[in-house]
Amino acid sequence: MAKSKGKLKVGLIGSGAIAREQHLPYWRELEAEGRVEILGVCDLIKVRRETEAAQCVQAVPYENFDKMLADIDFDIVDVCTQNRVHAPAAIAALKAGAHVLVEKPMAMHVRECEAMIAAAKAGKRKLMVAQHMRFEARAEKLKEIIASGALGNIYTAETKWLRRRGIPGWGVFHLKKESLGGPLIDIGVHMMDLCVWLMGSPKPVAASGKVYRMFGDRKDLFNADWGVPYKPEVFDVEDYAVALVRFEKGLTMTMSVSWAANTHDEIENMYILGDKGGVGINPLGYFSADHSSLNRTTWDWLDPEDGHRREVRHFCACVEKDLPVMVKPEESLRIQKIIDAIYESSKKNREIVIK
Repeated sequence: MAKSKGKLKVGLIGSGAIAREQHLPYWRELEAEGRVEILGVCDLIKVRRETEAAQCVQAVPYENFDKMLADIDFDIVDVCTQNRVHAPAAIAALKAGAHVLVEKPMAMHVRECEAMIAAAKAGKRKLMVAQHMRFEARAEKLKEIIASGALGNIYTAETKWLRRRGIPGWGVFHLKKESLGGPLIDIGVHMMDLCVWLMGSPKPVAASGKVYRMFGDRKDLFNADWGVPYKPEVFDVEDYAVALVRFEKGLTMTMSVSWAANTHDEIENMYILGDKGGVGINPLGYFSADHSSLNRTTWDWLDPEDGHRREVRHFCACVEKDLPVMVKPEESLRIQKIIDAIYESSKKNREIVIK
């Protein structure tokens, strides 16, 4: 279908917490600037879709995304549903002629990711996974340092995000049929995507990992301030995952993530190591050495702009100006291949080759 040359027509599929807090505010901001018009908000829950649609200038609430896509000729559709719906909603929107921004993870399995990419290519539409951490100023600064060659030959990376107690008590994160897995596919996908991107997006060749469920199905778990209590008797995903990933040219990455672990505090860090220097997220900096000293470079100020805001505005600009997206869908497919391999490795108790 031919698209209008005026304001971009935007639709949201899924209006839960991530849409309400991290997507819709920035689409409304673009609407106020006269660049887009939000015409549809879809959600299975009536009060959510009506509440969010009412805060837009002219959005219509929908219960069914197929009906919404049939009624309105969208330029952009933003998919913010549970993982299970990412692929069907994105593919439907792409086939309807819209460019698609979809929340992480890209989908539930590699085959779904491949179907999404095929639909985007067939319709010559843009497809991007909302990996907002790439858009944060700290990530951009580290990417700049790495691009300068200051690390020398990168050989390995380590990434870790351990919540002491932080199992999502809202939505359906704890149900395998809805989300596939726990922290590996929830927050691990963030850390892996950022880490692999900073390394230069090498091709993964194998992964070995193990996932554990040690806390989530226990009724005695204290879960701190993480939403409404979930039902532990139906919790069937992991709450901890650890992995070693091998890439072409001998590069490696180690990773561990948890929703609950007996650590001293929440831990979020990442290191990319080269033979001339290294970079880290927490503490943020560039680390190196000379013949008589160990050195570090830090920054007194970095732009605090929310990465979600940057990603929404980036995707909008890519559609407006026909520019390539920062998060290429093929890169997100590779991350999904790693995730699938880690789950398979844990099940089979051996390393899995990634093709």
